[in-house]
Amino acid sequence: MLTKEQVNHYLRHIIIPQIGEKGQKKLLDSSALIYCENTESLRIAAYYLSASGTGKIYCYLENKEGHERLFDEITDLNKDTEVSLYEESNAASNEASYRIVTGSMIFVKQITSQLSKNKFIPTIISISSSWKGSLQTFTNSENLKEFIQSLNKVNYENSLESPNFFANDFSAILSVIEGIKIVLNLGVQKNKLFYNLLSMEFTETANIFEKLIDNSFDAPDPLPKLSQEKILIVGAGGLGSPAAYALTKAGIKTLGLLDLDFVEMSNLNRQVLHSFSRIGIAKVESAKYLLKKIKPEINIKTHQVELTESNAAEIISQYSLVIAAVDNIESRYLINDSCFKLNIPVCEAGILDFHGTATTIIPKEGHCYRCLYPKINTAALSNLPQGVLGPIPGIMGYIEAAEAVKVLTKVGNTLKNKIILFDSLDMDFNIIQVKNYPQCPTCGKL
Repeated sequence: MLTKEQVNHYLRHIIIPQIGEKGQKKLLDSSALIYCENTESLRIAAYYLSASGTGKIYCYLENKEGHERLFDEITDLNKDTEVSLYEESNAASNEASYRIVTGSMIFVKQITSQLSKNKFIPTIISISSSWKGSLQTFTNSENLKEFIQSLNKVNYENSLESPNFFANDFSAILSVIEGIKIVLNLGVQKNKLFYNLLSMEFTETANIFEKLIDNSFDAPDPLPKLSQEKILIVGAGGLGSPAAYALTKAGIKTLGLLDLDFVEMSNLNRQVLHSFSRIGIAKVESAKYLLKKIKPEINIKTHQVELTESNAAEIISQYSLVIAAVDNIESRYLINDSCFKLNIPVCEAGILDFHGTATTIIPKEGHCYRCLYPKINTAALSNLPQGVLGPIPGIMGYIEAAEAVKVLTKVGNTLKNKIILFDSLDMDFNIIQVKNYPQCPTCGKL
């Protein structure tokens, strides 16, 4: 069904029982039609569509500038994927497995007015405004028509802010997950999701438009304040890729990348900073190469080492905040304990198959990682690779990056003393309050 090379490439998908080789073959045979305002708003969605093995990507761009360069990156990320501009006269692009419309409310209104005239296919629509966004999936034409009619009645021109790229990209990755679920007939489709990354609000509501326009949680834009900050990302893989990409776009002054490993083919279904042409290159150098292409002025420091008790303090002390983007408990404990001693915040996340978790640790102000998991027997854990749907680390990495921005700029609500649980099959975000554990070996004496 798949070649040996493809089995290696998509291994982390194939070992998920709900996907397997048959599911991956469905993805390779699928096609997605995506509507975006410009190349930059398309980029992250195209990365994850390609990485996951979508066979064909048709792109409608209101502004096509720079699309050739992006398309080259997409085909280098996955040689199984074909990407092209959408042409109404192209019969193949009109028979796509599903379509995604993502962008500002003005753009979405413009595009959806055209969709009502076209043949119906499953449609995923995400609207972004400032740090807010929505996700709605339509599997029948009647519901889509009702949405378009409601959108046309919204009076928003004078009150809606332009999308922040965090919200635009977050919505785009969510949309890719919904598209994959449609192809594989997995989970349930979400028709009422609203989120606000500044306030960390995730709700299922019928009042999507009102929530997007509501300015009651307005806050100063934190991005301009990042020009003097330094962030270390430990791990340049599934979580580290989206976190590094988001922070590069956000304008961080110095980004540290720490990872001992080299790019392998099996990384490429989710680690979107890497590509086929850079297999065998150190991950930190591969990531640096692409990030410098996106923003040449960023200062990137690479640490191609393993983080150990002997070097952790020396490396971490150079930075204002650490993003833990690792896949093992020992490294999480080491980052947690080292940052606690140095009084440096940590944004932490984990992923498995269709699920993700994230939390933010502020030393001496709240819980730490050992408060959540005080006595894990790491010797009993399997060293076998774990399955993960490609875009899941994209969502969790973006949450880590957004949390880092808020911690450093002191804007918005963070996940301090909270943990967020993400279930992509139900498209559900659940935030749970947590406390400092009195017997915690790291922070229990506070």
